[in-house]
Amino acid sequence: EVAGEDQAAVVRQFVPRILDSFHMYLRAITPEELQGAEGVYRIKEELLVRTNEAVRPAQVRDVLVREMLVQ
Repeated sequence: EVAGEDQAAVVRQFVPRILDSFHMYLRAITPEELQGAEGVYRIKEELLVRTNEAVRPAQVRDVLVREMLVQ
């Protein structure tokens, strides 16, 4: 979620960098870290931090998780 279309356009430019950061982080997570609502909340917060680092000075308000597959 971003403030408007201008912010969305900036974020779209950085999608490859955002995805790379997500992949590196998510590969390091253990199944135990995903337990319960607290685990999902922690992951969402970490993904938000990584997203904002990648798109700075633009600002993302929230990262929405549509699907999560744990293998």
